[in-house]
Amino acid sequence: MSFLQQLYNRYLSDEKQFIQKIHHITGYLPVNPSLYHLAFLHSSVHNNVHMNNERLELLGDAVIDLVISEHLFMKYPYKGEGFLTEMRSKIVSREQLNRVAMEIGLVELIKVRKGVGDLKNSSVLGNALEALTGAIYLDLGYNRSARFFQQRILLQHYNIEELEKTVVNFKSKVIEWGQKHDKDVRFEMLEEQEHKGKKIYRMGLKIDGEVIASDQNFSKKKAEQKAAEKACELLRIAVD
Repeated sequence: MSFLQQLYNRYLSDEKQFIQKIHHITGYLPVNPSLYHLAFLHSSVHNNVHMNNERLELLGDAVIDLVISEHLFMKYPYKGEGFLTEMRSKIVSREQLNRVAMEIGLVELIKVRKGVGDLKNSSVLGNALEALTGAIYLDLGYNRSARFFQQRILLQHYNIEELEKTVVNFKSKVIEWGQKHDKDVRFEMLEEQEHKGKKIYRMGLKIDGEVIASDQNFSKKKAEQKAAEKACELLRIAVD
């Protein structure tokens, strides 16, 4: 049934051009194309959580996190948790995910309202890559979503050895900026939710008591790092 549906989607449906683009990017034929349309629908177009890609983004982020963690665990058998965590943060940084999303052509598929700004300097494309991974997970299962990210993204678009040499700790950058400008910089948990038995944390970055950036993740540290990355972009803090 699924195979016949895939053939129909690819050759007979009215949206075969979209299906072919997804197949070119992922290597898979979608069974449920609507999931992939949703993956590219930014919240600036629809703020309803069931009509934009934010929920798929969270799901894809969890898949990507596991794939990267397993890859690094096997690649660096003698490295400790701190090193593996830092490497994972480098791989999923806003800059890296946006770069890869551009390289695989997601900019042609994303639907975003005019005025959002330069996609290259925002999290829109990287978030769409996470949402795409989430769509594959729901449509075709974990194994294929994991294989997509490992084989088509991680192995083809990352140089792990070169990335290992780079040093980007967004939390440290923001803290240093705060000290230099006499600002009180603090991280605070804004919200705690539970999803299928796992806790999701939304961490906020406060400067002089005002939340200027936030992000959520199953890991508090990762949410803090992403919030700090957003703050670096907002405050134009150099991270090179």
